[in-house]
Amino acid sequence: MRGRIFLNFGKDYRTDFTATVTAKDAKAFAGNGVDLKALEGKLVRVRGWIYERNGPAMDLTHPEQVELPD
Repeated sequence: MRGRIFLNFGKDYRTDFTATVTAKDAKAFAGNGVDLKALEGKLVRVRGWIYERNGPAMDLTHPEQVELPD
């Protein structure tokens, strides 16, 4: 999981929801003005397929999957 960014939506990543972005896909987010590391502590809406990996998880591959609600 080298270079992968983890967006943890709880205190325990093993049981709480986590969204992940590969290093390759992170470039597309940055190119569209989405600073993934700056999302910490913010209200975020993510869209995608949820699967089980140490709790519920989702892979984010496109910047359109992330929204900062007003």
